[in-house]
Amino acid sequence: MRPFLSIAAFCAVLFALTACSSSVTPEKISLIKPAMKPSAVEAILGQPASIEHAETTGLTGDVYHYPAPKGEGRVVFLNDAVFKAEFVPAGGKS
Repeated sequence: MRPFLSIAAFCAVLFALTACSSSVTPEKISLIKPAMKPSAVEAILGQPASIEHAETTGLTGDVYHYPAPKGEGRVVFLNDAVFKAEFVPAGGKS
C-alpha cells in the first residue's frame, strides 16, 4: 500500500507543477489589452511568478512577471489597469 501512496503523491506534485507552468507565449500576451484589470489578465495568463510594486504621488504601478521557456511575459499596470504587455525573448531586451 505504501508504494501506491508514494506514486499518488508524486503524480499529484507533477500535476500541480504542470498546471502552474502553462507556458506564456507571445500569442497569449497579445490577448492582453490596455485598461484590462489584473483579474482579467490572470484569467488569461494565470498567476504571475513575481510582482514588482512601486508607488509615487497619485500613481501605483505593478509589473507582473511570467517566465517562459523562450523568454518572459511582462504586464505593466498603472493604477490597477494594464498600461503595457510584452513578451521579451530569452536573451532579448524590452
